[in-house]
Amino acid sequence: MTSPRWEHGGERGYNTAAITLHWLIALAIIIQVFLGWWMNEWAPDHSPIQAQIKTVHISLGITIFLLVLLRIAIRLIWRPPPLPATTPGWAKAGAMASHTVFYFLMVLLPLSGWTIVSLGGHPIHFWGLPWPQLPGVHAVFGQHPSKATREAVAHTHVFILIWILVINLALHILGALWHQLAGPKVFWRMLPGGAR
Repeated sequence: MTSPRWEHGGERGYNTAAITLHWLIALAIIIQVFLGWWMNEWAPDHSPIQAQIKTVHISLGITIFLLVLLRIAIRLIWRPPPLPATTPGWAKAGAMASHTVFYFLMVLLPLSGWTIVSLGGHPIHFWGLPWPQLPGVHAVFGQHPSKATREAVAHTHVFILIWILVINLALHILGALWHQLAGPKVFWRMLPGGAR
């Protein structure tokens, strides 16, 4: 299926929906990482401010999850533009690896966060509205998971996956800068209007 496209010098840019979701999700992830660090490292434990941050963090995490599902659907329906033919093989492989890791993390991080709050046994709210527990979570971890199990899931979410995300984000930015400064310029393809 062909997509709405921006053309520049014979090259195709991303469609408007993909561009909008890219920047919305990117902004939401940056805010989410900041909220997570604020909640876990700076806010006093069991304080009202920590509880407020957690509420926003959960709602924003669900929002990111829903936006990512929409982004994946758009990517499957409208194929993204290929990198220019002049792009070196190592750069193409790096871009593919970075994007694959991003999509993996953008699904797994919200799911692991949803798992954490589902194991906590407390009601979940999505911007003030009731939200269900993650289906099947108690079938996997049991009706009354141990403290060690809950801590292992939290450690995976808070430390392992987040640091992989931060490292991958840094590599993604470095790759975009390399393309803009030394390689085939592709940054324009993810800008509104497709302008260089």
